[in-house]
Amino acid sequence: MGGGINLLLKGAQRSGEWSRGVRVYVLVIMGAVSALAYMDRNILNVLLTPIKKEIGASDTAMGLLTGAAFAVFYATAAIPLARFVDFGNRRNLLTASLAVWSVATALCGAAGSYVQLLIARIGVAFGEAPSTPAIMSILADIYPPDRRATAIGVTLIGTGVGVMLGSVFGGLLAQHFGWRTAFVVVGLPGVIVAALMWLTVAEPMRGASEGGLKEDPDSETVWRTLRYLMGVPTVVLIALAKTCVQIGSQASLIWFPTFLIRVHGFTVGQTGLYYGVAIAAATTLAAVIGGPIADRLAGRSVVWYLRFCVLSMLLSGPISAALAFTPSAHLAVLFVFLYGFTSSLNTTPSMAAALAIVRPRMRGVMTAGVNFIFNVVGATAGGLIIGWLNDQLAPRFGDEAIRYSLLLMPAAIALAAIFYIAGCFTIVRDAKRAEFAEPAP
Repeated sequence: MGGGINLLLKGAQRSGEWSRGVRVYVLVIMGAVSALAYMDRNILNVLLTPIKKEIGASDTAMGLLTGAAFAVFYATAAIPLARFVDFGNRRNLLTASLAVWSVATALCGAAGSYVQLLIARIGVAFGEAPSTPAIMSILADIYPPDRRATAIGVTLIGTGVGVMLGSVFGGLLAQHFGWRTAFVVVGLPGVIVAALMWLTVAEPMRGASEGGLKEDPDSETVWRTLRYLMGVPTVVLIALAKTCVQIGSQASLIWFPTFLIRVHGFTVGQTGLYYGVAIAAATTLAAVIGGPIADRLAGRSVVWYLRFCVLSMLLSGPISAALAFTPSAHLAVLFVFLYGFTSSLNTTPSMAAALAIVRPRMRGVMTAGVNFIFNVVGATAGGLIIGWLNDQLAPRFGDEAIRYSLLLMPAAIALAAIFYIAGCFTIVRDAKRAEFAEPAP
């Protein structure tokens, strides 16, 4: 009886070494948390058309709601919360954040106006803010460097599944029961998973995968940590590259469903089904293939993580341009899949590279800092600029305007490739500096 009460009050506690089975279980839970985050974050994208009709808003306003309104609060809140990730109990923080954003998602269904929906979305953003830094930090402590891309790939499967569930269930629920019901139904499972994580997942020992913590005065304050990170060239280059990638990714997540509806005549339900399945299959395949291959290549040298990212950009750029102008609805769905697959190949190796060039008590702040840059700039630009371009081009091209707006994507991807190539020349030196706890220049 006493043990049960203690479990409810304090949650699961770590005892002894972590077995392979426990590591896999924690990895599955982290994947589930990622799935819920992307489901709750992206369900709005497939519901843009019915919401716009009911509450009345321009494409620019809806782009603000899906992009900047979420990204700015998400990225800003992540910085102070990431400091807790580096020094506090990550399991506790992740459990609380999951519960908060799940409730906020359900509350989106109660919004009676654009402003109320905006406030609820800010609640989702605030809840999700520490999730990625916490997940990356936990995985880095239970998986060694040469297996991290594969582990991160499992969480990437979760993101694909989340986008699919949000799109498929969001579209079907909206079509049969209305968009408000869709928000409520999608939001509630997160509360259940939060309780499961509290009761079954323990906080891992920090630095365990690298033999424990080394003395690290550069991580004593947030400012000293940020100053160190800004002195590591590869961190800066990865942040810039991922910002450009995010412009394309956010544009696709927000506007591909609308593209299928406006240009190819899909219904909301069809869009949710086809788009959701295509993206889920693409990101899952990218995780299954990309993570293990990147880890195997990086066994030769850590530089292969970024070389793999360059390949991802070279493949996804032309596909994104072809997608915008394909005349066939079936080809459009195929290109959505191909773009999702090729662009997602960079996700796991880029994060594995970033974790390899920073120290254990910097990983939360590093992840939050990179997220801050690519969310505030990338996510905001991706959704807002294309929405603005749609409004400007609509008088001339009508519903076809979105084709031309989507050309923002290949341009952003080409720039990302340049930053990744530059990082290939600095990553080996920066990884050695982190390993031997040398100060940044």
